[in-house]
Amino acid sequence: MTNKLIEKRRERKRLKKIVDNMNEIVLFGEDMKEDPHKYIKETLDFPDYYGENLDALFDCLSEVYNKTIIIKDSVLVDEDIIQTFVDANDENPDMDLILD
Repeated sequence: MTNKLIEKRRERKRLKKIVDNMNEIVLFGEDMKEDPHKYIKETLDFPDYYGENLDALFDCLSEVYNKTIIIKDSVLVDEDIIQTFVDANDENPDMDLILD
């Protein structure tokens, strides 16, 4: 295992501890490359009926309450998905979005 990978895992653990104590959710761009909707669904705890498309993503993000969503390495994420997060953030006053 490379030092860079170990460092990334430590960073994720550190961020997870922060998230556990706050209303922040961190999504990692690297993890959103292969099957982004599945990753988003699991991480944001979306319901089973989540349709795994952009419309469903917008609908679920519009219902997020009192959460800050941080997307690390957002440049690695599909532009349409990022735009959906931005659009939902504009519509939902109970959600804050940070693109890192």
